[in-house]
Amino acid sequence: MTQNDYDVIVVGAGHNGLTAAGYLARDGFKVLVVERLDKVGGACTTDEIFPGFSGPMCAYICHMLQGKVIDDLRLRDHGFEIINIGSGSRESRMGIHPFPDGSYLGGLGVTGPMDMAEQIRDFSPHDARGFLEWESFWEQAAAILYADFLAEPPTLAEVVGRVRGTRQEDVLEKMLTWSTMDLVGQHFEDPRVRAHFLGTPEMDTTAVGSIMSQAYFRTNMFVRPEDVGIPRGGMGSITTAMARSAESFGAEIRTGAPVERIIVEAGAARGVRLAGGEEIRSFIVVSNADVKRTFLSLVDPSDLDPTFLRRIGRVKTQMSSLKFLAAISELPDLSRFLGQGYDPNGVISIMVSPSVEYHHQSWRDARSGRPSSCPMSSIQIPSLLDPSLAPRGGHMLSAWVLYASPHLKSGPWDDVRQEVGEGIIDSITEYAPNFRDSLIDWTLQTPEDMELRVGLTDGNIRHTDLIPQQLLSLRQSYRTPIRNFYLCGSGTHPGGEVTAAPGHNAAHAIMRDLQKVVS
Repeated sequence: MTQNDYDVIVVGAGHNGLTAAGYLARDGFKVLVVERLDKVGGACTTDEIFPGFSGPMCAYICHMLQGKVIDDLRLRDHGFEIINIGSGSRESRMGIHPFPDGSYLGGLGVTGPMDMAEQIRDFSPHDARGFLEWESFWEQAAAILYADFLAEPPTLAEVVGRVRGTRQEDVLEKMLTWSTMDLVGQHFEDPRVRAHFLGTPEMDTTAVGSIMSQAYFRTNMFVRPEDVGIPRGGMGSITTAMARSAESFGAEIRTGAPVERIIVEAGAARGVRLAGGEEIRSFIVVSNADVKRTFLSLVDPSDLDPTFLRRIGRVKTQMSSLKFLAAISELPDLSRFLGQGYDPNGVISIMVSPSVEYHHQSWRDARSGRPSSCPMSSIQIPSLLDPSLAPRGGHMLSAWVLYASPHLKSGPWDDVRQEVGEGIIDSITEYAPNFRDSLIDWTLQTPEDMELRVGLTDGNIRHTDLIPQQLLSLRQSYRTPIRNFYLCGSGTHPGGEVTAAPGHNAAHAIMRDLQKVVS
């Protein structure tokens, strides 16, 4: 390795790239991270959206970050701090899912499954009983996937063999053969309860059809409570802590350094060439970019088999979403649901998804390449927990809005940005009548914006769709057809969200491979 500038070059300073860099540097490798943007973080940043108002351009909650990574990389020593949603007066910091008839689920006083079951009882005694069975099912389903979260991905056959003869066998069968709507129909009869549990906008777009997709997100039930919440300083404080950690182990990080090409010689990665022509040599190269961007943009096609390239082109990246961000002068008025005396500072999140049909129509619109006529919004007000994100008297509002086609049939998203944004505002105002008048400013980030700004192909925030045919060993491998060239992004096992699991797993795969070489 003496002829190289570095032992390892990591392309991209998103959270998984920084995680991989931290582990490899901790193990004694000379590591360089090169990042196209002028700061670290990728899709996990805190940005000043409007003057004085800061928030998350993409990822907006810490709910799946692995405790092992937090501890191994000593992230709390480097500034990582969680404002735990459930700490203190937890009952005053919950979300609400309102319905057009004035009823709601969640909200004040719902602190756990038993509280939720009691609330559902007012909708349907049958559904209250079904809810407890529902929760038990998801605990088992999530456990099946979580068993290999920080390990090499198993094949489906291996998972089937592991659960055979156990209680989880029936659960896995449903994960593979039932739709989420089938499961919802089995447990619930009230249409509002069905709408609540069908899937929220933070779930994968195939939530209507894939139990396995939702089970992936449900693995957050195994995350330590102290690691769940809003990071102080916003989501960017996670990646800032990761960068500081990696640097404490000796890694170097260069921002404003876009990679033009992965250097491949004699079938092996040998470094990177930056825009402008600078070449940096290394023994190993790790890409944190999504799989399509990596192989279809950063690698010369002549260095890959045409069959492999065609397979990469068929990777599904249909799951896109919109990010609505707003500076507001007052909190949404939910008194229609919670009564005139409720504390508006107590509700940090609001769900707009009034019915099963509304959910289905939103997905049908997206699949047809149209802006959604039924925007489903998962709304968060992070400044309620961290007042530093907004000036006194104001608040920062962040919402993921589904569903969205990566590219519209009618033309670029920019042509309908204003119209779509106004429709989202109208949909929120139906439940909080003061919302439109409270707006100081707003912006809408489309899938095309996310691709241009962060480099996410098709604006896919999880790199590739989280669907059964792209999970477990069917997700992208850390190892690539090019020797000494690895992937560590969310397109690898186990998947997307701010988990740091792909970065952890890729780094350990590299170290295992090197151990085989020297042993």
